[in-house]
Amino acid sequence: MNVEVERFACDFVKILPLKSRRIILSHVHRLEEPESAPDVERLGKNVYRMHVGHTYTVFFCIVHVEGRVHMTDILPIEIAHKRYWRYR
Repeated sequence: MNVEVERFACDFVKILPLKSRRIILSHVHRLEEPESAPDVERLGKNVYRMHVGHTYTVFFCIVHVEGRVHMTDILPIEIAHKRYWRYR
């Protein structure tokens, strides 16, 4: 599947230290096969989240008809836990 990333998520990753960027990007590559990606939890109809280590959370939607994964947010885990209710 193709992985699309929102501009906000890209901008957030750009300001992170190199080690964090590398870890996040390795997890994003796993979303090419979202069914086999580790640490993925379904939040709603087509909305999922994936924990990246114990530091970040990636929110994404799977659009099966178009064969793509659409990443909406990458957030620090503390902020994600406060805001994840909006994805339900």
